[in-house]
Amino acid sequence: MRVLILIACLLSCPCISVLAETYVISPDGSGDFPTIQSAIDAAADGDIIALTDGTFTGDGNRDIDYLGKAITVQSQGGTPEACVIDCDGSETDPHCGFHFRTGEQAESVLAGVTVQGGWAVYPDLGGAIRCEGGSSPTVVSCIFSGNGGSAVGCSAGTFLVLRGCRFADNHGAYGGAINADRCALTIDHCRFIENETDGEGGAVFAYGTLAKIMHSAFIRNTAHSAAAASFHDESEVSVLECLFEGNVSSSSGGALTFWISGPNIVDRCTFVSNAAGHEGAALWSEKISATYVRNCTFWGNASPDGTVLAGNYEFVMENSVVAFSTEGPGVASYEGYAELACCDIFGNAGGDWVGTIADQYGVNGNICKDPLFCDPDEGDFQVDAESPCAPFSPANPECDLVGAWPVGCGGTPVAPITWGRIKAVYGEGSSSKGALAPADADR
Repeated sequence: MRVLILIACLLSCPCISVLAETYVISPDGSGDFPTIQSAIDAAADGDIIALTDGTFTGDGNRDIDYLGKAITVQSQGGTPEACVIDCDGSETDPHCGFHFRTGEQAESVLAGVTVQGGWAVYPDLGGAIRCEGGSSPTVVSCIFSGNGGSAVGCSAGTFLVLRGCRFADNHGAYGGAINADRCALTIDHCRFIENETDGEGGAVFAYGTLAKIMHSAFIRNTAHSAAAASFHDESEVSVLECLFEGNVSSSSGGALTFWISGPNIVDRCTFVSNAAGHEGAALWSEKISATYVRNCTFWGNASPDGTVLAGNYEFVMENSVVAFSTEGPGVASYEGYAELACCDIFGNAGGDWVGTIADQYGVNGNICKDPLFCDPDEGDFQVDAESPCAPFSPANPECDLVGAWPVGCGGTPVAPITWGRIKAVYGEGSSSKGALAPADADR
């Protein structure tokens, strides 16, 4: 009787993993099915389609449609560099990698593959992944390289989750890596390296989007404006513990830009050596955007009109350090809307407490002192035990930690920061050889 009851329970529960099938697909067509699409056509919810190493090309291995199924397509070996979907697309012959358009949900998963050579032609968005039709897939540990028309695109009513992915050398008219149009977007532990656009948003361009970006790095992306990421009309954005390094805009917004958006929260982020031809080398909040910056570190950025530029609406910056900008002032607020507290603005080429923020120096814990970074030339932005940015230091006793990084040198010896610990967060591509993610630091 007990055996019969157990069998009945197993048969009545479709979520039990023993009922799922795993199909193995090979690039030469010798697997369980000749192509990825033919395997999806035959698959049922819960099934896994495992791709062997090699390069998948041609019809059936591009423009792949999940058909609304809760299935997983993944590399069998778990190494995305070895398992490649080559879309072989072009402007005249566009193809994408994967097309989610039938209401797929979080259980529709793509994992551990590289998608390259995809191409999207406007109004389509996403040369590698196109997400529309109310879909909400999950993409994990994938590489997107050399795609055109933006690598990933999501449109109204979708919710896209990207975890542990790398975007490199992608390009688009708006958003080299991601173009998000009124969708919801979560980006966690991702890297954006050398993506570009002739327009806006070298890595990310978002319009009317609810976005959460965590523990991610934006490195050497380029654009006419907003070289790393741009968030437009009615977007609401949270950026937590991210690195922005070496992004370059020929116009405004060297790294992060907000435009008619908010509330926007930028928390425990690091901005290093970003540059803009005009406004906002690191952060530009403009056109009635509401932006709140706390515990951030800005170092070595350059633009004639300021590393941080606050526009004509609500801008609050707390417990942050803006130091050693190589061009322009540390913080500028043309309309005088910026409110600063417990901030250290020091050593900036174009001045520190100048312009409309001059009267905030010396009040609310605002100081102008050398932050005493441990080794900024090697990318270590932790502060010395004697730093005025250390929590409740004698030089600034009313303020807790100023900046993104804790005490890491001087005084009591601290645990060394190793390159292995750095790569676990920011991965290859960053020259910040001392940058430990704030989440991993002893706060």
